[in-house]
Amino acid sequence: MGINKRFAEARAKLSQESGAKPGVLDDILPRINQGIVIPIVSNSFRVEQIFREGGETLEEGLPSINEQLTAEWANFIEYPMQDKENLARVAQYFLVEQKDDPHARTKYIEFLKTVLLTLAKDDPNYADIAERLMPRIHEMRFSEIANQLDYPRFADGGEDPLRLLARLPLPIYVTTSQSDFLERALEAEGKKPRTQICFWSGEISSASPEHRTDLDYLPTVTNPLVYHLYGLEDYPQTMVMSEDDYLNFLIAMVEDTNTLNPVVPLSLRRALGESHLLLLGYHLRDWDFRVMFRFLLKFRRDEFSPRGMVIQLKKDDRRIENEERSLDYLGRYFDRRKFDVEWNDSEAFIQKLWNDWNTYRQGQA
Repeated sequence: MGINKRFAEARAKLSQESGAKPGVLDDILPRINQGIVIPIVSNSFRVEQIFREGGETLEEGLPSINEQLTAEWANFIEYPMQDKENLARVAQYFLVEQKDDPHARTKYIEFLKTVLLTLAKDDPNYADIAERLMPRIHEMRFSEIANQLDYPRFADGGEDPLRLLARLPLPIYVTTSQSDFLERALEAEGKKPRTQICFWSGEISSASPEHRTDLDYLPTVTNPLVYHLYGLEDYPQTMVMSEDDYLNFLIAMVEDTNTLNPVVPLSLRRALGESHLLLLGYHLRDWDFRVMFRFLLKFRRDEFSPRGMVIQLKKDDRRIENEERSLDYLGRYFDRRKFDVEWNDSEAFIQKLWNDWNTYRQGQA
């Protein structure tokens, strides 16, 4: 029996025994109705959708699209080591080479924009647009370029999962993306989101007033909060990319003892502790997930916090020698911290969540 088949069987078994329990969505739906569910969306969630062809699902055992892009960037900057798929380590090398210039953090996003425009040039339907956008590449956001090129493109008229998340009546969204894809999805659903940024590396005098923490701001369904935990491309100093960045981010969170106006607003801290959290599109071994998860545990109290859910997007079978034991361990690890693990594709989960929510709200009407 091949490793892919054995891994699939192990994952199916564990999703029943130690993953998301049957009926777990029944607990989430009323919480959505109360506005106490917080989606936490990874950076790779949108990147993978943009760069895949025709909405296909990547074959198990292959590097993820995000890992492939990282490897291409590593080759481009002449990264000398073997772990070319590890973005945090490749970024660490690049920042050292650039003498820790804060603006060097945007170079990976510049690379993604270049790759996207280059791919679009080969598409006869978008070649003219790509040619027109190329001279403006440095002044445009990654999300703006993707939007003008109609990325992501979903096969068979499939719905955008970010748009489905945006339709839910929720006042708070958190993301570790440094682009404003989530805000664009909310705006497309007729909402007016407020972008807030974690200034973990210190206040920035040039930050726009609307991006600064507003202690009087109360997120609502129509004016939701989008909190960028790992910064925003507009402010390179806030971007968390390298291994040092992740460590410094955690240190900043631990050392933040300001009880009146902490780096992460008190209202958001309370919401993260009291809400049902949906962690979408993360790879369990990556720095962005591991650091973010430790950050969340800072505000979770076993006796008061509801269970959260980790939705596994990418597959680990090429790195796992004993699939069933590994998955069993992960299930028990997250269960101890009051998180369920759904061994499922994030997009499929969001579609099911939306369908079930639609049925639920009609029943409540």
